Parts: sequence; C-alpha cells; structure tokens
Amino acid sequence: KQEYRSWDRPRVFYFTKWGQEDTGIGRIQGSVYKVDIDANELYPVMRDPLKFSRRIEEYKELREKEKGLPKYYPTNPYEIVATFAERELGVKGFIYPQSGDSERMIVTLWKKVPVEKVDKSFYNQEK
Repeated sequence: KQEYRSWDRPRVFYFTKWGQEDTGIGRIQGSVYKVDIDANELYPVMRDPLKFSRRIEEYKELREKEKGLPKYYPTNPYEIVATFAERELGVKGFIYPQSGDSERMIVTLWKKVPVEKVDKSFYNQEK
C-alpha cells in the first residue's frame, strides 16, 4: 500500500524465513543480521485484532496535544496503529504476511533491538 511506503517513521525490515526474497526486486544484497524478538513484541498490523486503526479521532487529539499538529492534517493508518500498539502493548514493530502469504512473513521494527551479524549468505540453503 502507498501509505505504508510513504510512512515516515524510521524502521528496519527483516524476513522471517531463511532465503526469503523480496517479491518486487528478488534477492536483497548486503550483510546478514539476525534478531531474536518475542512474538508478543510484534503487532499483526494487517489483522489489527485490537482495531487500533479505527481510533482516528483519538489519535488526532493525541497528536495535536503532543506534537501541535492540527486535527485537519492527514493521518497515516500505520502510524495510528503503531502509536497505540506501542503505547498500550509495548510492541517494537509489526509483523505481516509478504504479499498475503502467511508462510512468508516480514517484520518491521522501529525500536532498536540487539542484532547479531551472521557470516554466511542469506540465500545459502543451509540453516
């Protein structure tokens, strides 16, 4: 979705399956890093089970109070969900299916977490 691509919150993306490729550009180049994070620290943004995305007016009031932005400024649904999920659940990021495929999930983190560098190719079939 365009709102997700244009969302300005800094974040890092991780694949959850060894050898997973980006559906648009294929294999991602660069160094490989591993992150260990508990599932309860990630919010399933596409399912949005707690319906944070519906709390638009509450978000606008909060944003106006904390950032001074008038309520008529446009909102981003992902920022609304991230704001409430982080405040109420303490999550560090989202998890969602890549192109709707629940076997290929993507994690996006906006909170800093410890990472471990992996010294092998991400696309090597060995695990």
